[in-house]
Amino acid sequence: MTDIYMVLKRIKHVLEPIGFKSLKIGLEKGADKAINCPLCRIVVEEEIDRGALSDLVVQIVVGFDKKNDVEALYREFFDTTTLIKRSLFALPYKIELLNVITDEDRLNTIKAGIIRVKIKDLGEN
Repeated sequence: MTDIYMVLKRIKHVLEPIGFKSLKIGLEKGADKAINCPLCRIVVEEEIDRGALSDLVVQIVVGFDKKNDVEALYREFFDTTTLIKRSLFALPYKIELLNVITDEDRLNTIKAGIIRVKIKDLGEN
């Protein structure tokens, strides 16, 4: 059985050098009230068991302060997603980039987007 939390901790570890003011596993209630932007949350969307192996679909939710203008937000978002993708491919797992969502509505007071990835063929850790 794969230790999913250990996988999430490894993701968090490779994202730390990006310099988010707030970086956590899970999306807590009230995260959008935080003033610590940019923020990043690592959220498990789905675990897919396939016998001895499993896949994990993870959302990397990135939020920015809405005080910036929209064009600056988009530039900051895409610059940050590029750094995140590079960091994720440094993990010792098979990574499949599923998609990038530029406008995530879960956080009311923060402009957020999502990078969705599948971590494939997780076995015993």
